[in-house]
Amino acid sequence: MAKPNPLAQGLNQISPRQDARPQPSATESPAPHPRSKVPPSRGGRVLVGGFFTPEVQTALKVIAAEERTTLQALLTEAINTVFAKRGRPEIAGLPPKAEARQ
Repeated sequence: MAKPNPLAQGLNQISPRQDARPQPSATESPAPHPRSKVPPSRGGRVLVGGFFTPEVQTALKVIAAEERTTLQALLTEAINTVFAKRGRPEIAGLPPKAEARQ
């Protein structure tokens, strides 16, 4: 016979076991999980990214610091340069509603 575990006995006295809780009936639906709130600046936007060496990240951060700007602004400029070079509208960085109009 297994030796009684005093720690387990103490825990059982403090809080009842989970399997002792009443189970929800089949008709009850589980509560929906709350979604994280998206900051307004990210509403209607998606992440576009790639994998580069750490040196690329460092170089971009140095340029951003020297020019007192952000990585977002540098990447917007770069993406618009690619669009312009290929004859496409330079839509990176426009508000989501403005992008939909073009």
